[in-house]
Amino acid sequence: MPAAGNCQTPPAPGKLEADARVDGTTALSGAERGMKMKLYLSLTSPFARKVRIVVQELGLTDLVNETLVDPWNADSPGFADFLAANPLSKIPTLVTDKGEPLPDSRLIVEYLLTRGRGLASLPRGAQRWALLRRQQLADGILEAAVARRREEAGRPAQYVFQGNVDRHTAAINRALDALDADAGELLHEGAIRTVEISVGCALGYLDLRFPQLAWRDNRERLARWYHSFSQRPSMLSTQPPAGA
Repeated sequence: MPAAGNCQTPPAPGKLEADARVDGTTALSGAERGMKMKLYLSLTSPFARKVRIVVQELGLTDLVNETLVDPWNADSPGFADFLAANPLSKIPTLVTDKGEPLPDSRLIVEYLLTRGRGLASLPRGAQRWALLRRQQLADGILEAAVARRREEAGRPAQYVFQGNVDRHTAAINRALDALDADAGELLHEGAIRTVEISVGCALGYLDLRFPQLAWRDNRERLARWYHSFSQRPSMLSTQPPAGA
């Protein structure tokens, strides 16, 4: 199973997520030198999509350069710089404007929250843990979905272990049922939270890779929420390309 927070799948035929001063003067920050942060990503990685949405919702778009990279192809442009930033060869990877590499989507989001404003803060107390539970369920859906895709698309058909596929699918469905029960607590307008971004990216990834799961069936509350949330500009502008 891929490490939590990053999209990492094995190379295989088909389309897989790639689903990256000492001069005697006073040192200047990267922002003061006009440097930008660099985000290594794949357009189909749901974990990279989470980071891209956070960047937009925090108003940091002009401070981040996006760089496409294939972590499985050492001959791809920029691979050497990417590998220097993240020896694990996983995306997304952010290099801050001070040259500090951050190699995990959760770490990146935590950092970006210190750089911009626009996302609602999580409350304290019991409500906070309820929200974080929903976020963890959404992240778990992503991890199970990526693991299922790795099992199905990363192996020849005769070597696919159906038991793994069924286990990942069952986990996805149970988590979807739990999120549907709590869908009335999710925001879709105004300032949203990282919780909603995680849920939105999970559902979007299921639409991309597993439309046959028909996750909306019998989950009307979650489907209604996503219909509205998916129209946010940050969601629309980060949709994976058609046919990805």
